[in-house]
Amino acid sequence: MKIMTCFIDTSAWIAIVDKDDPNHQKSSEYLEQILQKNAKIITNNVVLDETIDSIKIKSGRKLAEDFSTIIDESILTINLRMDWVSRRMRRNALLNYLKSSSKELKLRHFFIIETIKKKKIDIIFSFDPAWKSYDMAVAPGY
Repeated sequence: MKIMTCFIDTSAWIAIVDKDDPNHQKSSEYLEQILQKNAKIITNNVVLDETIDSIKIKSGRKLAEDFSTIIDESILTINLRMDWVSRRMRRNALLNYLKSSSKELKLRHFFIIETIKKKKIDIIFSFDPAWKSYDMAVAPGY
């Protein structure tokens, strides 16, 4: 049986961390589900940078530092895999973004799409409605 590969985006990370986020409960439950299934969990450096920035702005430096530490420890213990956006991936993302006619997908989505292609992702863990315009499974949903 194939192990599910799940990409976690910024909207999901924030919902997991922020107890006041309207999707906090749903995100915590879904994260627990994918961990129980031993899914491969992947994110990339662009998403984590955006997440840390958002957490610091909304909740302060301490929570941003704590989140960063937890992510680093998760990567070291192989619970989380980090995809580093390379120069080639960045160039491809930028070219595809500039060619795209989508009004919903932003440049950051195209960085994620590059990781999706490279890592053969099965599903995106997200609450971002922009993913409706991309042909990919998204859970738990918008």
